Amino acid sequence: MKNTLEYILLGVAALVLALILIPIIKKFAVKFNLVDKPNYRKVHATPVPLVGGISIAITAFIVLIGSGNEMTILKQYLPILLSGLALLIVGVIDDKTDVSAKYKLVIQLLLSFIIAYSGTRITSLYGLLGIYEIATWMQYALTVLVITGVVNAFNLMDGVDGLVGGLSLLGFTMFLVASIFYDNYFLGKISVIFIGATIGFLKYNLSKKKIFMGDAGSLFLGFILVSLGIQFMENQRVNQDYGYAYGFLILVAFFSIPVLDSLRVYVGRIKQGNSPFKADKSHLHHLLLTAGLTHKKIAIFIVGFCMILFFVGFGLISFFSTTIIIVAIMTLFWVILKLLLMINSLHEWRATLKKLEQQ
Repeated sequence: MKNTLEYILLGVAALVLALILIPIIKKFAVKFNLVDKPNYRKVHATPVPLVGGISIAITAFIVLIGSGNEMTILKQYLPILLSGLALLIVGVIDDKTDVSAKYKLVIQLLLSFIIAYSGTRITSLYGLLGIYEIATWMQYALTVLVITGVVNAFNLMDGVDGLVGGLSLLGFTMFLVASIFYDNYFLGKISVIFIGATIGFLKYNLSKKKIFMGDAGSLFLGFILVSLGIQFMENQRVNQDYGYAYGFLILVAFFSIPVLDSLRVYVGRIKQGNSPFKADKSHLHHLLLTAGLTHKKIAIFIVGFCMILFFVGFGLISFFSTTIIIVAIMTLFWVILKLLLMINSLHEWRATLKKLEQQ
């Protein structure tokens, strides 16, 4: 806890800077037409600036560079930060002009490979299906697949106000707690800066002076979070810390909802004869909207659901294998999803009855 005061100051600095920068960046976004325009899939009626990711990134980099120890931090985290910045730029271009999904995928695969090549790789399955050590080629393949898959899954969660911001806030808070527990000063420093910047974004995202995260933000934050998670997990393993499996648990529990929901949606679209990448309203947050929840309540529900999955895994890790914990998390997700689908069907049935009564 020796760094508590510094963490507080850095978090407050990031929050204040974000609150100052966002109105300025909003003006530029409107001027250059970097806005989300209403359509049949959107619930907002007026264009909304897509500057959440830009504001978080600029804030985080300014505070990080001006906070001291920047050379040590940059040396350790430079591949992650620069690759995340590159993906942010791609996201901004996508928000502005709609980049082809194929080009975005190629760029994500390339950036994921850069992370793996820099040494941040998944080197073990931590007992999943009884497997621990894996071959080097599989380390690269698995790392690239996980980062790319998670980034896209995280991006697809950005459908209601506060959701991606809330999940990001939870993710960086998890890393902050883990950094304090394992005395990882630099991870704690990065985490608290992103926490402050994300809170600044949420203040506007959940207010009448609304801004959206944009693909730039969800891609950037998803990439930073999953890459930091892999690095933290592997650092604990290399150091032979008795609790290294907890790093694996944080990664699995935090990203389980975006990944499982995306896989469910992809399979459902394919079964209907559509492209898995064709946009629709079948994601978890869409089901919750149909169930009558507001945007804020949906964000709270999913973030709370994510925390429940983590605590379920945390409670089981001392008694059961990694495989059983993942199966338990998947089962709990499936049960909650089935309940939501039942509620969704009930609402559709009621709407059909009202139409029949009006005829």
